[in-house]
Amino acid sequence: MRKIVFLTALIYAEVFAVNAQTSFLKSGEPIKNGAPNGIGNLALPSLTGAVMGTAKVNDDDYPDLFMQADIRQPGTFLYYFKELTAAGEPVFSQGIQLKLPFEDTGENKASIIQTTNQDIYGFWRFGGKLLKMAVLNKKNNAFENLQTINVNGLPTGFTSFGVVAFQNKYLFLFTVAKALKDNVKMAVDSVYYTPEGFWPNELAEVGIYGAFVDDITKIKALDAKPLTELDQTYFGISGYTDYTIDGKQYVLSGTRLGNMHAYQIHHNGLDLHSYVVDQYAILQRSPSVGSYLAHFKIPGKTEGIFVSGEGSIVYYPSANKLDAKGNLVFGNPLAVKQQSPLLHGGSLVVPSLADWDGDGLIDLISGNSAGKILFFKNAGTNQNPAYQDAVALKAGGEEIQIQPGYREDIQGPHEARWGYVCPVVYDWNGDGLPDILTGDSRGKFMVFINVGTKGNPKLAVEKPLFVKGLNLHGGWRSVPGVANMAGKDAYVILDRDNQFHLYYKIDAYNVSDAGKLKLTDGSYINGHRRKGGQYGRAKTQIVDWDGDGVKDLLIGTGRGASIPNPINGLPYNRKKKNEGAAVLFLKNAGSDENPIFEFPKMMKFKGKDILLGAHECAPAAAYIGGDGKSLNLVVGTEYGTYMFYDRKDLSW
Repeated sequence: MRKIVFLTALIYAEVFAVNAQTSFLKSGEPIKNGAPNGIGNLALPSLTGAVMGTAKVNDDDYPDLFMQADIRQPGTFLYYFKELTAAGEPVFSQGIQLKLPFEDTGENKASIIQTTNQDIYGFWRFGGKLLKMAVLNKKNNAFENLQTINVNGLPTGFTSFGVVAFQNKYLFLFTVAKALKDNVKMAVDSVYYTPEGFWPNELAEVGIYGAFVDDITKIKALDAKPLTELDQTYFGISGYTDYTIDGKQYVLSGTRLGNMHAYQIHHNGLDLHSYVVDQYAILQRSPSVGSYLAHFKIPGKTEGIFVSGEGSIVYYPSANKLDAKGNLVFGNPLAVKQQSPLLHGGSLVVPSLADWDGDGLIDLISGNSAGKILFFKNAGTNQNPAYQDAVALKAGGEEIQIQPGYREDIQGPHEARWGYVCPVVYDWNGDGLPDILTGDSRGKFMVFINVGTKGNPKLAVEKPLFVKGLNLHGGWRSVPGVANMAGKDAYVILDRDNQFHLYYKIDAYNVSDAGKLKLTDGSYINGHRRKGGQYGRAKTQIVDWDGDGVKDLLIGTGRGASIPNPINGLPYNRKKKNEGAAVLFLKNAGSDENPIFEFPKMMKFKGKDILLGAHECAPAAAYIGGDGKSLNLVVGTEYGTYMFYDRKDLSW
């Protein structure tokens, strides 16, 4: 008996120790990835993570990864390679921030290269005709000995660049835009399609200039020459890397729209391009906006390319072959992993907290700027959730990715790949299964009906909601507020006047108009002080936040929002420094049947306003973490992380 008691005590001690080590929520901090082995999807350092290249930094003879954040959260980082998973996914360490010989604002896009003597050089773009170069001091994690390189011979400034080694030389590559005539001048955050539905101006195109040098350590100036026509792709080339197959060396270029081009290098420049394709000879397309590329090779184990962009980094393993047209064949993208990462869902993430798979645990469903809807399973408990790596949800058997394309984005064709899908989980058709209702970059408000079972949810294809027979249209990038109020399913969005508008469900695909929401003084609740692309953007949740039995509004905003009016609305008129995306609380001073709201209040963490970046933030309240009995708050950020706030630390 004594042995049994002792063993039982040991088991409980071990369980307690594991639970103590696996608390993934800490109030006021991003939620940590709850993967059981501590290895999860790599969390980008900012809204965008631009890979600069790979190089062998330490003594293990494996390539390590260099990545640059953007202006939202500047920084330049080194990630040490650790291992390959059984699925062939590269695993890296936490990022180590590197010191630069100038202020790192994230504005100076960068590239690295390692020479044959193992020195690592960094290059940064300064304006359109200047590079700066420095060498990495591996002992103190700092780039040093800054030098300036003039870039001559370009018809205009370059927008991006790269550098690759070719035989005994180095080839610098510069993206140059074709000169365009603007026939129609665009106002800020506004667009003007023609009556026929076309963009009124030419679509921007770019090409490549380049320059060869013999000694990378002694460059004072580069004399660039055209390597292609200025018509290679629309809008932009994000980055360059190299790749060799059958003794032939290629430059690979990633584009803003996601396609990847391949150019064979010869002594005078580049041959006409081919593409990076999949096993079926279909052009590969990166999952995010922008394609920064970096070659990665571990001889005898793996070779491929990293592709990063806004909110995403993936690894395309090489198939080590060409197709019949001379295109380079790569496998489908794999996740890039990291030790002990934060939970990451892309960029501009929009969480909704609900039991998705019917196991009684509150999962996390999230949209992002790439237009995907992700499922993070809770493998822990509601009080101590352990959210796993994201799984992309499907509808009608196809992975969901909302993208506006040429015509359906308010800001024009250059925004073709930003979906900004904003989901909320709710049993909309009343069959006991969670459905998903969405707003997005198209200004459309859609519903994905769950046609599966409680333990095996399956979504049908998206369908529009209709009001008076016309599809419901409103402010873009908005989360619809959805809840049962006084026995009716209420639905709130921003309307054409950028004011909060109430509808009630008639059936699964139709709603009735119940008018605009008002404040206690009788005024309407406006969403923003500016027009054009600043309309919409509100992330609305209907919830009894203050526990008085009446449902209130929680609204996530961008930094430029001014709710409920342009004169003294929040958060824009805080009149304090460090304005940012905020969470507002609007108390319902009426009833669920006749809601009327008080002037908004800023949500505060430990007495200070919650301010999260520039674009927007997205709140979701649920009974997770804390004491398990109180509504706590999760807020999605533009950086792709999910902030957790314990109720006891919040005020308003």
